[in-house]
Amino acid sequence: MEVEYLEIDDVIQLHDLALEKYGGLQGVDHSKLEAKLHLPMSGWGSFNRYPSLEEKAAVYLFELASGHCFRDGNKRTAYLSTFTFLDLNGYDLIVDDDEVFRFVKMVADNETRPPFSEVVGWTKKHMYKQEK
Repeated sequence: MEVEYLEIDDVIQLHDLALEKYGGLQGVDHSKLEAKLHLPMSGWGSFNRYPSLEEKAAVYLFELASGHCFRDGNKRTAYLSTFTFLDLNGYDLIVDDDEVFRFVKMVADNETRPPFSEVVGWTKKHMYKQEK
């Protein structure tokens, strides 16, 4: 299966959408965002650092929520990017709003951030193959 990744313009549009709907301050560190967006596809030779779709999706959630690429709206953008990435690749992320809020807030906080493997597990638990 060919994986479709998010481009920097895609994520900036998602960020702008989040700010437009819920408010917040504009501002993006383009170089930091670009670096974070290359992580899901990272590897060398035949080695893929994040081989599964749930790992790649979890990278978007983990890195964008905690990476402070934006002046405001990092958690919202992390969730929207994860949701969009999975949608582009034939999966839905189905989880109630309260759970999303609690979990993404936990990931974004240095004091409560779970290990990456837990973010992968959470993502896998809530992703479902789309019906065609």
